[in-house]
Order: sequence, then C-alpha cells, then structure tokens
Amino acid sequence: MAKDYSKLEKDDLLKVIEKLESRKKYGLIWDEEKTKEQFEKESENALPVLKEVKSKEIKTDPKKPTNILIEGDNYHALSVLNYTHQGKIDVIYIDPPYNTGNKDFKYNDNFVEKDDTYRHSKWLSFMSKRLRLAKNLLKEDGVAFISIDDNEASQLKLLCNEIFGEDNLLDVFYIQVRYAGKSLNEKDNFQKLIEQVFIYAKNKYLFTPNKPSTEYNTDTFKFKIIEKVNGEEITLGKKKVVIFKPGQYEITEEKPNINLLKGTWASGSVLKGNTSGKFFHNYIEDRKNIDGLCVLYKVYGIGEDGIGYRYFTGPKKETATKGLFYSGIPLIRRAEIESGNGSQKESPIINFYDFSGDFGNIRHEGGMDFRSGKKPTRLLKMLINLHKNKDVSVLDFFAGSGSTGHAVLSLNEDDDGNRSFLLCTNNEENICTDVCYPRIKNVIKGHQSVEAIAGNLKYYKTAFVKNSISRDDLKMRITRECTEMICLREGIFDEVKAKPDYHIFEQNGRIMGVYYSMERDSLAQLKKELDKMEGEKILYCFTFDPLGLDKNDFADWQGVSLEPIPQKILDIYEQIYEY
Repeated sequence: MAKDYSKLEKDDLLKVIEKLESRKKYGLIWDEEKTKEQFEKESENALPVLKEVKSKEIKTDPKKPTNILIEGDNYHALSVLNYTHQGKIDVIYIDPPYNTGNKDFKYNDNFVEKDDTYRHSKWLSFMSKRLRLAKNLLKEDGVAFISIDDNEASQLKLLCNEIFGEDNLLDVFYIQVRYAGKSLNEKDNFQKLIEQVFIYAKNKYLFTPNKPSTEYNTDTFKFKIIEKVNGEEITLGKKKVVIFKPGQYEITEEKPNINLLKGTWASGSVLKGNTSGKFFHNYIEDRKNIDGLCVLYKVYGIGEDGIGYRYFTGPKKETATKGLFYSGIPLIRRAEIESGNGSQKESPIINFYDFSGDFGNIRHEGGMDFRSGKKPTRLLKMLINLHKNKDVSVLDFFAGSGSTGHAVLSLNEDDDGNRSFLLCTNNEENICTDVCYPRIKNVIKGHQSVEAIAGNLKYYKTAFVKNSISRDDLKMRITRECTEMICLREGIFDEVKAKPDYHIFEQNGRIMGVYYSMERDSLAQLKKELDKMEGEKILYCFTFDPLGLDKNDFADWQGVSLEPIPQKILDIYEQIYEY
C-alpha cells in the first residue's frame, strides 16, 4: 500500500526528500524497503558470534594451515569475519544462486519464483549486502571471482561495478559447462552452453595475475649481418642511421645461438605497440622511393639487447611496404639464460575455457553424490592459481558442497603450496553437515581409492548474544562469548590454560591471553603464566572504556601487545547492523 505523504509531518517529509535526492542518477535502483531479509529483523535483538564444534575438528598435520568451515547464514558469518579477517583475504570465489526461478534461490525461507514481481530486487538486495561486507575482507591486492549465468549477469555486473568500481573489472571468463548438441528437450529453441565468471580486483593496480608462461625460445636467433662497406650516414627521427644498399651487406642464416639475431616482420600490431615497429612505420616504410629496394638500415639508439643499434630491411618489391627488423636477445633474458635457470616468456590470459567434460563427470567429486550447482575442482584450481602466491587465504561464502575447499587442498598437493580456505554455508537440507563437511573430511583423510591430502579443519557455528538495554551488560556478555572470534582473528587455537578470569592459547610460537573480568585481581597471575612462556605474545583484555585499556594497569607488561575488547567488535557491528 502506497504511503499517504499528505499526512507526514514536515521533518518526516524532509527526510523523504533527502532520501530521494541522494539516490544515484545512473546504476541499479531497486525497492529495498520491500525486500528486507529476516536476519535484519533478528539482528535488532542479537549479535552474531562463533561457537566451535570440537567433535568435528580434523587435524592430520600441524605444519599445515588451519582451514575454517562456518555453518550459518553467510551474512552473519561475514559480519563476524569483518572483525576477524578484515583486509586479510587474498582470493574470494563464490557461486551464488543464479535466481533462475526453478527453486534455486531462497529469500526469507521461501523460494523466489519466476513470476515474483520483486524477483530481481530480492536477489540484488541479498547480493549487495553480502558483497559489501566481503569487499572489506579483501587485501588491497586481493581478487574476487563470481560465477553467474545470464539470469542475473547484467544486474550483477552493474552491482559489482558499483561496489568494486568499474575500473577494477579485470575480465569476464566464459565457461562452457555443457556439450553442444546433447540437449534432449526438443521444445527448447536455444541451448545454453556458457556461464560466466566475473573477475574484480580490489585495486587493479596492485593485483598482478599469474600469467601462463613457456620457456623462452632461442631457436629463432639465427641470423648474422655482415657489413661489407661503411655505408651512408643520415639522420631519421633524431637518430643516427647508416644505409647499406644491395651488395653492401650480407645476411646469413646459421645454427641458432644467443649471440645471433632474430628477424621480426614490421607489420600489424607491431607497428603500433613496438618501438622498432613504430620507427619502421614512421621513418622507413615510405623511403623506397628515396633509397630504393632491398636496403639495410642500421639505426642507433634502439633496442633492449645492449647492442646499441638495430638493423631494418626495407621493402624488397615495388608493391611491398613491409620489411624486417633484426634484434638480439634482451639483456634481461640473456642474464636469466646464462644463470642456468632459464627464462620464462609470459602470455596473455585467455577468457574462454571449455569445462563441459568436467561438468559432465562432476557427480562424485570428493566422494559425495551431489549434483545441484556443483563446480569442478579443476575450474576452481585454475581460478585460484591466477593469484601468484602459493600461501593465499581463499574465502567462499556460498560454499555449498565444499568444492572450493577441495580445490585449495588439491592445488596445495599439486604445487606444494600453503594456501588456506575459509568456507561459509548454511545448513539447509543438511548441506553443511551431510555434504560439505564430509567431503572436506574425505579429501583430508582419503576415501575409497583416493589418497588423503594432509590438512586441518576447524568447524564453527554461528550463535548469538542477545542485545541489552544496558550497554555495559552487553559488553560483558559478548566478551564472554567472543573467544573463538579472537582465536580466529589471531590464528591461535590451541588452548593451554583455562581459568575463570582468563584463558591462554598457543600456536606455532605465538601466545595469546584473553582476560574476561572487569576486576583486575587475576591479571598478576596471568602475567606470571605468560612470563614463563617464550614467543610472540598478545593480550586481549576486557574494558568498559571505549577508548581502550588503562596503561597504568600494564606498566610492567613488556613484550606483550595489548588489545582491548569488546569495543572493536561492537564498533564493527554498529556499522553493519545499526543496533
């Protein structure tokens, strides 16, 4: 029912006008008022935390990273991660619901049908909230991959342009997911074979992709040029040029080696994107009417091969306009080759891939019979590997069957990497407990004839701390419930001591104390415990003061970093939930 604006007070009308004026003039606009999610109402009374399910922990190799699986609504999980992992994630991959109208997208516990008037608005509202939180988690050189099909591709692109910035769209990959000609439905006029993957950097100037490379080929360096006379010296383009007419020079072809030259045609894109090509186009191409045919030009001050000059041959026929230029191996390449380590030549990354065979044989990947929307691990490994580093943290907050976790473990096995994953999924139809978790367990521990891939996993569920009229009461209660969040934030999980007022954790030479009490009576005992331990130390300590800890309480705590709780958690939640 439409609002009757005639009954609004002046101040309320001004707010409506300000809201209308603030709306963007270009981009996506959807009805947000009619598409509120249930969690938005729930969060008015409770704030999310994490609780570990100890019985589901998997630990097979303490030297490997600790991977994380969070069961719960991904908005709540992302809210928690905005405290634990802000600016820490290298790679995001998500495969969100495609909103086909065929019971693939639930909104407020109901499937969104094709004829729903607010179908696209609901999906956009759903995605916008989550992508904005997810962007906060990316490192400045981080990258996000988002799978989608054409049901929401155009809307998603506009949304991501708004969130990440249009300039940060690196590319769109087109993925063939079905074999052509295998549709059994004769009623279809068209057969959809392609899905898309949008690739956005947080800052495209900081992200450098892992481009395909091959060994630098020296077989083409096989030409030697012999000058028989001194030649005629002229100036072209402010460069010294020596001209050799036919008979005054000789070009011989010999057995390839790094001291010879390579011939390259000055044509096509070379004329615009290459210094030598540009020089040929601007100064040599039209000189056949002046110098004649089959002329050799020795141009000084061009090239990266350290020779100091570059040879060009002009056209050999009256009807021709193109010629060759001869270059040596660039100095950087020569140094790499002479070091004995070889030299790699990079190629551009293409944006079409045929994975139809992988999609067709995906059913039992990870030892779990799950078909709905599952993505092949080979595809995900390819995407993750576009990040150059082998120790990246990978987030998937639409984890579903756990393909991303499987891909990370498999990729580490392939290249001896040290990547870690963080998966978030709800448990609708028991997908987390009966599909995602068992699949990761199968991969880590091995299943049937598939060998185990060593790794570790911690399993958490989202829980809630009820809001309170008393701000101090809320601070005390959330402090008592935030231990797992702090462990996750620091990556320190092994509890070595638990007292009523404090706990102590240790991991890989790092030590963390968490002090819960408003009273300071047990601080001295905690300090004694920490003093006995060797390693990097950090203390999270409760305080009511929003400005932080009283330094007088910690005057003699040398070598211990201090972090107040829970104010930073509440500050982040206030931005997200406006509680």
